[in-house]
Amino acid sequence: MMMRGLALTMLALPFAQPLLALEQTTAPATCDQPQHRQLDFWLGDWQVFDGATRQLVAYDRIEKTYAGCVVEERLRFLTDMYRRPGVLARLAGVAISRFDGESWLQMWADNQWGAIVLRGAPNAAGDMEFLTVTPSRHRDVKLIYHMHVDGTLEILQYVAPAGSGKWTQYGDLIYRRNR
Repeated sequence: MMMRGLALTMLALPFAQPLLALEQTTAPATCDQPQHRQLDFWLGDWQVFDGATRQLVAYDRIEKTYAGCVVEERLRFLTDMYRRPGVLARLAGVAISRFDGESWLQMWADNQWGAIVLRGAPNAAGDMEFLTVTPSRHRDVKLIYHMHVDGTLEILQYVAPAGSGKWTQYGDLIYRRNR
């Protein structure tokens, strides 16, 4: 009963009125267009394997949040595959992706290498392709998400000197659903 009285008191305060009015007039987010579902193939719990060695290297969980408008990733490596020299912990990071009306924006941050911002859209082959918005550590990054007919997902990783367009593959991750 005390909490209800406190809530009513807060609503009576002058500064709470504009916030309440804004809350009541703001339309809910509508993220139900086909473009908002372009990353749905990636949703789920995954085991991640090194494409070269076929060794299990990480676990990745991808889910939609905020009324289906945001795709959140939580990646945790089990090996030293991407461990930065001198860092005691294995690579772990998060990404959030959001379709902004024109393309996908993905923001990645981790405990090893820092942060990176990428833009993405389906490419001519039908794969999802992300490119860095601004170079990170004087290099551009390209990620290509390719869904195989057997249900596995392959993420090809490329790097190039900033602005050069001279791509070199540095990673090949194979995703299998964690059953």
